[in-house]
Amino acid sequence: MIAAAETTICARCNGSGWIPVPGDSLRVEPCGCQGDLRRRQRLASANIPKRYEHCTLGSFKEKSAVLKNAKARVQEFVDLWPSADEGRGLLLMGPCGSGKTHLAVAALTEIIGSGKPGRMLFCNFQDLIQEIQASFDSDEVPSKSEILRPLLECDLLVLDELGSQKPTTFVQDILYYVINTRYNEERTTIFTTNYTDAAPESKEEPLSARIGTRLRSRLYEMTSLVPFTGASDYRRNVI
Repeated sequence: MIAAAETTICARCNGSGWIPVPGDSLRVEPCGCQGDLRRRQRLASANIPKRYEHCTLGSFKEKSAVLKNAKARVQEFVDLWPSADEGRGLLLMGPCGSGKTHLAVAALTEIIGSGKPGRMLFCNFQDLIQEIQASFDSDEVPSKSEILRPLLECDLLVLDELGSQKPTTFVQDILYYVINTRYNEERTTIFTTNYTDAAPESKEEPLSARIGTRLRSRLYEMTSLVPFTGASDYRRNVI
């Protein structure tokens, strides 16, 4: 769909990207289609999954005060980008199906749609681990360093499903490398996770047990917490 849209010839500029300035045949100005093309290219390079391509702040359903607050926090983040609190990102924390990924993707699409600067990227952490593991078995796929480079260098990264992978040494090493590099370079990251900062007496496994205490400590400095506590699973109501 995106590729087909990009090849459509604009009727205003006939595909040249420039149109004459009204009243001055010797001067030209960029056609509006160039901005649309750049936005489509940026959205394509952001690697947003097809299921979430529709996600915007406007399409997010505020069914509770918790969700209304979460949407407002993400809206504020988008409004302030790229000068949002010295590179401080967001930690969207709460139960499955509460809309965390929707809002995280919405931040990317809203920033791109508004024409604000920055390289945007979406990454599901579980998919990342599987992609890296696959690279060990074939010489025809990108190497580990090539896979990780975009995550380290983009201006805004959405790292979805933080803590979803079993915390093996391999997983911990990859996660530490990505998060610590972005921490040191002060690059902005939005995290989503189903794990919370459960109290010691709780039966729930806390986020720190899934990603390690060192990384959880960095997240306190890297992000502002956006809780989804008590939000229901919207997928239960899908017919």
